[in-house]
Parts: sequence; structure tokens; C-alpha cells
Amino acid sequence: MLSLVGPSRRSFITAGALPLFGLALPDALRARAAAPVAKPAGGFGKAKSVLLLYLQGSPSHIDTWDPKPDAPEGIRGEFGPIATSVPGTRLTEVLPMLARQAHLFTLIRTLSVKPQGLANHGASIYMLMTGAGPLNFSATGLSVPPSRQDLPSVGAIASRFAPADPGKLGFVSVCGPIIEGAVTGVGQSAGILGAAHDPFQMYQDAQQRLNVDSLVLPPDVDLGRMKARIDLRSVRTAPGWAAGFDAHYDTAFSLLGSASTARAFRLEEEPAKVRDRYGRTRWGQSVLLARRLVEAGTRFVQVNWPSGSDTEPAPGPDGSWDTHRNNFPMLKNWRCPVFDRTASALLEDLDARGLLESTLVVMVGEFGRSPKIGAPTTNNVGPGGRDHWPSCYTCLIAGGGVRPGQVYGESDKTGAYPQKSATHPYELIATLYHALGIDPATQYRDSLDRPRGLVEHGGPILGLF
Repeated sequence: MLSLVGPSRRSFITAGALPLFGLALPDALRARAAAPVAKPAGGFGKAKSVLLLYLQGSPSHIDTWDPKPDAPEGIRGEFGPIATSVPGTRLTEVLPMLARQAHLFTLIRTLSVKPQGLANHGASIYMLMTGAGPLNFSATGLSVPPSRQDLPSVGAIASRFAPADPGKLGFVSVCGPIIEGAVTGVGQSAGILGAAHDPFQMYQDAQQRLNVDSLVLPPDVDLGRMKARIDLRSVRTAPGWAAGFDAHYDTAFSLLGSASTARAFRLEEEPAKVRDRYGRTRWGQSVLLARRLVEAGTRFVQVNWPSGSDTEPAPGPDGSWDTHRNNFPMLKNWRCPVFDRTASALLEDLDARGLLESTLVVMVGEFGRSPKIGAPTTNNVGPGGRDHWPSCYTCLIAGGGVRPGQVYGESDKTGAYPQKSATHPYELIATLYHALGIDPATQYRDSLDRPRGLVEHGGPILGLF
């Protein structure tokens, strides 16, 4: 994976840098022609782009978008339910701005997964991000460092099978990396698909002016001169290079000639009123950046919550959702106000710009949090905290052909288990592919020429469309 932090403009335009950068490379273009085409079904191919807002650390579903006011004390929590713009649908009082946008989104309240080992973050993250179970994690489900043998992330699959147009970015990851404990990058790379489909990483603080020098040619170099420097003609005639350097390779240069792509990173061009609406936080400005990238033709943008999944919750706008302790003050004072402002701004903004119908928006963590408050467990829950809970949790999904104003599925009276229409995260991923016009039944060959499916099991949730 390549970050914008570090490489100079000069180092970027070397022949060695281009394959690592992985933008509009030949295999992506060939995949567009070779990928199987599914028969149109509900919502198939409605989305041109995907915006994945990944809430690593996992918010409590009961205390946000699946309130249980009639549950016993010690389960229902401190927050009361509030009405939304959709009659009969309620959120909790800490999401008032999002409640006013409920007519724009749908809630899936019955996501449920049994991760490998204990209910730890790592295995659940990997399953959510790749559509398959990890084979090399520890017996407890803790992450191991990423490798090229990992299965590709959902964004990498989108980059491969729904390639962006020339001059556009395929897969971008912003705000911060996925982190579990000491491991960074869990389920984020293209793995066995190769570096060509790794995410373009922008992990600078979007509250500040972003350094995008590596997307801009130096003033004394044009595209013609750059091609001459690399001398592709001699490279293409070298033994062993024919398969990877064909006529499509020329489009790898088109990104550098695309003013709209580089301009997407110039948040300073946004009106102050818009930046304020999204929130002057790292998260808020990163989500605004994601909207600009979608406008510029990026296929898949992933915005990772700025604090790692296994980080001690602390005051401040960038703190963790992993609320083993002090769940209620953390959510009320910090997590939810930041999230609420930004999520509602995004939906409102996409809708006003006419982009929501063509942009699939997904907001989700790797699991939910336990119904029982403060129960001592192996995961070190303290006073006022909620433990990990993969058995039932909620996802917000909008746009991209999804019918808005729905609640899909129903959890039981304590929010512990699905009661109606249980949904696996793999089905959520298959739905995302379906919306992008990628048949979830598609197979590809890995580095050892073995067939691989895009998801381990399950298909799209057609009832959403």
C-alpha cells in the first residue's frame, strides 16, 4: 500500500513507483472486459461509487440506532428513544440530526456473525472487510500482520471488477488506518490480487491542507516527457513483461493528467459553511473529502474512524468506540455528537447534489456491544461499559438503489439476537457488490491459480432494493 506521506514528486514518477501506485493498471482494464455480467435484478448496478464509513471499535447498537426502552434496567441504557422522519422508526436521543434524515437511509438491525476464536475485533474485522474467515489468525481471533497471502478487501475487489475510468482513483482509504492492538492494516489491502488494487491512502489530518504533490507533475515535466523517461517501448520488449505491459498500460499515466482527481483533495476550496456542517474534526473533514472523491469519479472510498478498534476510550473527538468502560459519557459527550453531525451532513449533502442515488453509503462497525451493562467478562468490562457483541448489531445503508426509510430485520427485546431476517456480514458485502454491478458469484484465480469466490457464502439482500 502506498501513502501520500513521504514520496516526493520526483520519486513518484520513476518507473519503479508506477506498479506500486496501482492506478488504472492494465489488469484492471482487462478485468472490466472479462468480468461476468449478472442478469439485472433489484438494484443491480445502480451504484457508481461506494462510500464505506467504517466505525472501527464498534458503537453500541442499543445506545444508537436500535433502542430498547422496554428492556430491563441494566440493558436499556441511559438514553431515551426519539422519533425520526420515518413514522415508527426510532433512534436514541444522542443522534438527533441523523433522526431528521431517516427518510434517506435504511437500517439493517440484524447483522450477526460468529468470528473465529473469541469475540475479538481482529477476526470480525477481517470477515467484514474480505467476505471470508481468516485462516492464519490466533486461536483467540486476534489479528496477525497483513501479508500478500491475505484475501483482498472489499475495496480491492471493487477496484478489480468495477474499474474506475482512466484518470480516476479506484480505491481510496482516508482518515486513518485500520488498527487492532499492535497490528495495522487488518483486511485493508488487495492481498493476493496484488499491489495494483491496494488502496490509495490519505491518512493526513484533513483539518489541515493536504499534501497532494505526488498527484501533480512538476512544472518542468509533462506526460510526454515522463513517458520518454520510462521508455516503455524498451520495457515492453523485455522478456517476461509482455503480459503486464500491454497497450492498456498507457492509461496508468492518465491519473497524473487529471486535474479533477488532484483537485478533490483541496478541501480549502469548500465553503466554510459546508466544512462547518460536516464538523471541524478529523472524522468530519475526512468524510467531506470522501464526498469530493466520489464527485471526482472515485469508485470506492473507505473512511476509517480515526481511533483503533482496540483502543481505550477517551474524551475528545477522535476517541475510540470500544467502550468497555464509561460507555454513556463517551457516547453522549464525544462519539455520537461527532458521528451524528457528520453522518447527517453526508446524507443531506449527497441528496442535495443528486449523488445519493448513484452512491451506496454504508456505515458499520465490526460488531455491536453487549446488552448487559457492566458485566465482568474476559474482555475486561468495567463500570458502565458494554462488551463486544457479534451476535446482533446494526448497519446503516443508503443510496445506490436501496429503498430509503426502511428497517430491515428485527432484533429481540434486548437487542441480543436477531428475531427476524438475520443477516450475515457476507450478505452485506454481496449487496455492495450487487449494487456496483459485480455478480457476487464471480470467481477469480489466486496467485496459485486456485479459484476464489468474492464471498465465502451468501448473496445480496435483494429486499433492500
